[in-house]
Amino acid sequence: MGTVNFSGWRPIRFYIAQGQVMVDWARLLDAPLREPFFQHGIQNQLRHPFHLAFRRQTPLHDLLAWHEQSPGLDPSLVIFHVSRCGSTLITQTLAESPHHLQLSEPGPVDFLVRQALASGLIDEAQVVRALRAWTSAWAQRCDSASPPLQTMSLKQDAWNTDKAALFAKAWPDAPWVFLTREPLAVLVSQMRERAFFMVQGALGHNFGGVNPAEMHAMSAEQYCAQMLGSIYAAMAQQFDPTRALLLDYAQLPDAIETQVLPHMRWQVSQEDRERMRERATRHGKQPHEVFEPDTQTKHSMASDLLQSLTAQWIAPHYERLHAQRRSHPAAVTIQSEEALQ
Repeated sequence: MGTVNFSGWRPIRFYIAQGQVMVDWARLLDAPLREPFFQHGIQNQLRHPFHLAFRRQTPLHDLLAWHEQSPGLDPSLVIFHVSRCGSTLITQTLAESPHHLQLSEPGPVDFLVRQALASGLIDEAQVVRALRAWTSAWAQRCDSASPPLQTMSLKQDAWNTDKAALFAKAWPDAPWVFLTREPLAVLVSQMRERAFFMVQGALGHNFGGVNPAEMHAMSAEQYCAQMLGSIYAAMAQQFDPTRALLLDYAQLPDAIETQVLPHMRWQVSQEDRERMRERATRHGKQPHEVFEPDTQTKHSMASDLLQSLTAQWIAPHYERLHAQRRSHPAAVTIQSEEALQ
């Protein structure tokens, strides 16, 4: 096969056609993705006629070949989270630096580890190669005038923590952050405004250990509690104290500068650091609002039913996870800020 050239092209979607995994490309050049979520950034970019008109569709092997020919950065940080816990605040704060690329809950990654793998068209080893190639195609510049990339963060969907071992194979040297929040506050938040994956059947009928035969008969409260329980359980099972920094919502926003940046071993310029500090004071998804921790407010809104469900389905996993951190207090060494400046 001859050489390929995808300079300035970014893989925005995977799909299956004609019995193989295909890649949908858009010519986005070095346009930054500043939106809180990957898909929103892509949608905004495709509103430009130029970006919408210039598209390519290729088999997966072309993406793999481009990775070999033009490798980009590997992730400097992989973020796993339990939802409604401040993970967006972390990625939006890091994205204040023009030298950082944030890939926040990208649909193509979820497609590879869920649909493509389940299809049988590619095996686990090929999924690992595809994950590396996909992030690599994003984590490089095509214009020498663009600010050079120094770091890249990849935030997973909350339900993909159980795939942590697969991501470890893709990027064995990438540090992790596991971000949690006191579970009653998360359940209250979900019941006030449920994420799509908290609706029965949204992720299929064999997800999260919920009995498919009972799924649609469950109350919304019980289903959300069991789904969150499965996410917390996966986090407790997959937590690796030798590579993962375990943080809680209660430690934000200060921990972004004092723990996340040192964990990434990223020597941030003073100018970028000031921008990050300012962004960290505002809401992750609503930057016009000030970030205000609201766990106590969430607790005051919790019904007896939500408290009971939290204690039954979620809290034991949360407690087990944090017990692991207490039993390995020095597993992940965070360098002092002075050492990084």
